[in-house]
Amino acid sequence: MKNTTFLILLFTFSLTGCAGVSEQDIVHLNGYWEIKEVQSHGENFNPRGVNVLVDYYKIDSMQGYRKKLAPSFGSEYASSEAQFNLLIEQIEGDYYLVYKKALKPWKEKIKVLNQNRLELEHQDKVYIYKRHEKISL
Repeated sequence: MKNTTFLILLFTFSLTGCAGVSEQDIVHLNGYWEIKEVQSHGENFNPRGVNVLVDYYKIDSMQGYRKKLAPSFGSEYASSEAQFNLLIEQIEGDYYLVYKKALKPWKEKIKVLNQNRLELEHQDKVYIYKRHEKISL
């Protein structure tokens, strides 16, 4: 009986432990992210050399923006004036970054989000990000 109870608890924990992104996780999106790899049709693609651009997210109350920035030495980032405003919406239990006011509206499914890892799915590609570390001398 103890083994059965233990297995049921273990199974229940494994199901809840594998749950996707929650609303509480969204706060982790804020900050600087760089692409580590892209997965498409069973293949992995890794950027070569140093990433030229990083994505900067600023989120407050399930809305915000994303900007592309070019890191430089120290704490400075070069930026264009362009930014993509976004909403975070829950659709069928999953969270999405929704860009409605872009030239061509699109959305990205947030597959994984924690303090150090971000995975976004868009058009059969998964973009895997890691937290960007500023360049210092």
